[in-house]
Amino acid sequence: MKRLIIHPGFHKSGTTALQQSLHANRHRLTDLGLSYPFPRHRAHHRLAWSLSGKVWGWLNRGGSGESPQLWSKSVRSINRSSGKNIIISSEFFSEIDLETITRIKNEIKKHEIEILFTLRPLAKLLSSSYQQYLKYGLKADYEEWLHSVLDAPGESKLSPTFWRRHFHGQVISRWSEVFGPSKVTVLIIDESQPEFLFTEANTYLGLPERTLQAQETGLNRSMTTEEIALILEINRRFPKERTWNEYRVFIRNGFIREITDNSKVAAGKEKLLTPKWAVDIANSLGKDSKNQILESGVKVIGDINSLDRVEIPTGTSTVPATIDVNTVATAMLSMDKKLISHVPITWLRRNLIYRIRRGLRRALSPKRS
Repeated sequence: MKRLIIHPGFHKSGTTALQQSLHANRHRLTDLGLSYPFPRHRAHHRLAWSLSGKVWGWLNRGGSGESPQLWSKSVRSINRSSGKNIIISSEFFSEIDLETITRIKNEIKKHEIEILFTLRPLAKLLSSSYQQYLKYGLKADYEEWLHSVLDAPGESKLSPTFWRRHFHGQVISRWSEVFGPSKVTVLIIDESQPEFLFTEANTYLGLPERTLQAQETGLNRSMTTEEIALILEINRRFPKERTWNEYRVFIRNGFIREITDNSKVAAGKEKLLTPKWAVDIANSLGKDSKNQILESGVKVIGDINSLDRVEIPTGTSTVPATIDVNTVATAMLSMDKKLISHVPITWLRRNLIYRIRRGLRRALSPKRS
């Protein structure tokens, strides 16, 4: 039987870089006997949302789910492709429950299913996770958010999805329970070796050396405290009557993407620091995950002891009350016509109809002398 490899993340563990490489090389991969299917999008997030029922965006303010039929249709397509090795990738697969994982096993009939996780220590992804939630409209500063997720691990009113995806040991154990430990591999990222992720991924997938490698794309950098201050203020002031689509297009895909992908950090700008108490808690939780992974019996590539021995620059960051005019200028210049391509057709149609009707009313109304 051919292989179906599911790559369920985790979030902030090199998933985007791997997905970019898989998508960019999909034609070569096909020639090498590995399919990266459904090429409309770089990753298979919509497939994961279809399976889980997750809503992308703000519930009741323009957020939308994916039709369950997308998963069913994709399963039929995969089952018809019994002569192909296939890989699908989305970190949102890491959020599904045991029952849904079992459904995957029951519905995929003609492939040997394998699971490949990529993983970074919890302490190293706190800052980047916070910034990811900022892009979703979060209004809390870093310290408040850290208390929300770490004071009672497993709970968070501010970011309820955080522990669904970041109890790493529990997530891996769920997949191992369904598919068996011999079918689950955990690749622990070694940040001291930039090519480690791709070298090991090529080996795991049976590809020639350097088939998958880092792509020349945007910077995808972390934000400065100054940039975070501006986004926080935008999030706090964003009117409740405005929708997720407006925020997604003009803020998330506009200003935020412009600074993280196209703008280099100016000299002297401060980056977000994580308090030592938060790193200590994250390392303790990392130890729990390490023990759960070892107990599950899955295959581990990389240094599993790194999960609870993280040392990063610590401190308390102060969000500035004023910011550089260059940061404001970057925000304003991000609002260009390219963003129109991201505006939903339904939104454009509704506004176009309104403008046409308004124009007709003005044209037909009696002119005053």
